[in-house]
Amino acid sequence: MTRAEASRIFGVGISGPTLLLEEREALERFPPRAVILFKRNIESVEQVIELTSSIRELPGRPLLCVDLEGGPVDRFRDLLGRSISFREAAERGVARRAGELAGEACSRLGFDVNLAPVVDRLLPGASERVLRDRCASAEPAAIARAASEFLAGLHATGVGGCVKHFPGLGRADLDTHKDLPLIPPDAGEEERDLAPFVATMEEAGAVMISHAAGPDGIPASLSKEKATTLLRSRLGFEGAAFSDDLEMGALSAFGGMPQRVAAAARAGCDLLFVCSRIAEYSACVGEVASTVPPGRIAEAFERLDAYARSVDSLRKHAPFGFRTRPIAALTADIAGLREA
Repeated sequence: MTRAEASRIFGVGISGPTLLLEEREALERFPPRAVILFKRNIESVEQVIELTSSIRELPGRPLLCVDLEGGPVDRFRDLLGRSISFREAAERGVARRAGELAGEACSRLGFDVNLAPVVDRLLPGASERVLRDRCASAEPAAIARAASEFLAGLHATGVGGCVKHFPGLGRADLDTHKDLPLIPPDAGEEERDLAPFVATMEEAGAVMISHAAGPDGIPASLSKEKATTLLRSRLGFEGAAFSDDLEMGALSAFGGMPQRVAAAARAGCDLLFVCSRIAEYSACVGEVASTVPPGRIAEAFERLDAYARSVDSLRKHAPFGFRTRPIAALTADIAGLREA
């Protein structure tokens, strides 16, 4: 397996509001499947459109990804105003409209995929502290209903989605950005954690694997038991599995970046997110190419290719009208939904 082939299962972040020469050279040499942008990459509507246009010209036409959940996770807040949180949208019964506006924002700014919605359970003392308004409800059926509506809104605007964070962060008592949470064993609670994923992940076509660990102490993103046996063999999911950001503190005890990304690939993650350490991207690709079985890489490539085709189909079938209306109208609608 060549490094150029292995790079096609990576999602990569860049450092700032423009694509630096050395970044362009790295992404041309090792074309990633996706590029993900964050607040550090976003300054104005015009700048973002120019940046996403330049990224789309890279070899392999990477998918443009962003986190636009609403509420506390809203990369476009400074451009389009603060959007309604997923929790409030679910409680008010406007999740479909929230998804439509998120999708329109993504589409207008050049993004293909919104890494949303969150389908973790909102539980006292755990996710209530860490995830808060990112979660729709404590009840699996209510979560699934709101997530399905949000996804329908995204898809109607030609934008793909991804449910997260499998197999559930609702019972985690620590933030995976900083620490490794251990989810206590409880068969009944595990089934309730999984229920929203079971109900929505086929519709989404993609699921994001968390870094929370079970009793064995291994993060789900690095665990074949979770990312393959549970997700594929037990639940029968055939879509794409994205890792959460492999730079997070929860993985600090599991080797350097090259070792982590290779472990995630072997465990069953199809898209490997390296969100800010682009300087280590080449080494990460090399580690995957040399230590991950070629069949596992080919399997990941096939799933990601199918997901990319589905997003392309959504884009082609989305109505054209919203793409031509003034950005000010979108901004007004975002504010109107939040303040209604």
